[in-house]
Formats: sequence, structure tokens, C-alpha cells
Amino acid sequence: MDRTATVAKTGKGEEELLHRSHGLDRNLRYVLILVDGTSTVQELVEGKGAAMPDVEGSLQSLCDEGYITIGGVGADDGCDVPGDRDVATIKAQLIATAKEVLGSDAPKIVAKLEAAPDNREGLQEVVNSCKKMVKLLIDEKKAEILMSRCSSVLRGL
Repeated sequence: MDRTATVAKTGKGEEELLHRSHGLDRNLRYVLILVDGTSTVQELVEGKGAAMPDVEGSLQSLCDEGYITIGGVGADDGCDVPGDRDVATIKAQLIATAKEVLGSDAPKIVAKLEAAPDNREGLQEVVNSCKKMVKLLIDEKKAEILMSRCSSVLRGL
């Protein structure tokens, strides 16, 4: 993700803030509130959102779901900005995402992610397995949020 790119809300993003019509997750909603149309990814990650975990992943999710544009690129254009992140970084981001979404229910999921193979296919398979586990044992909505956020992280690999 280009950290110098300006982040702006789309019509869908504005609508969500006004009417809560899409049921956006609380953490994603908070990051959406931070988006002012003039701040860059860097400013949001290191400044306004510095106290929050994985703001960059949240921005990616919001872009993928059509709530924001990053550097003028939105969901219709493909929000994926090629990255050069390695597997260890991706795993760390997946683990941070699981902890953020699941809170005290995260340890078993974190253990599965830590033991995941060091390749895209292996990580995707483990994320899918984690989604099923969360859906069955914890909460269906959290499973969907986890899957959405983890999918965004995996796109960088």
C-alpha cells in the first residue's frame, strides 16, 4: 500500500457514517471516521490511528469493501497495491488481526496461525480453517470479520 496516497471516503462510506446502514465492525467504523479526504495512509497509520492495531489492514478492508478510496483507487479498480511483504510479516499481521478481532478468544487461533506453512496456499488454508473454528466455537459474525480482515492481509503476499 502506498503510504503517501491520500485516503478519502466514498458515498458508501459517508452513508455508513450517517445511517449505520451496512453494520460495519466497530474498529473499522472508527478508522472510517478518521478518514478526512486529506490525510495520507502514513498520517492515519502513524498519527491519528497510532493507538489502534492494524490501521493499515483496516484501511485495506475498507477499500476492498468500497467505503474508501486510497490514492483514488477504489474497490471497482482493485484496491490491491502490490507489496513486498514477506511471509513472516504476513503471519505477524494475521496474528495481530486475530487478536484484535477475537480478543480473549484468540489463543487457539493464534497457535494455528503460528504453525501455518510459510507459503500463500498454506496460510490461506489455515485462515479458512480458523474461520470455520471461530464460526463453530465463538461467533459467526466474528468469523466473517476475521476472514475479511485476514483475506486483506493475504493479498499482500
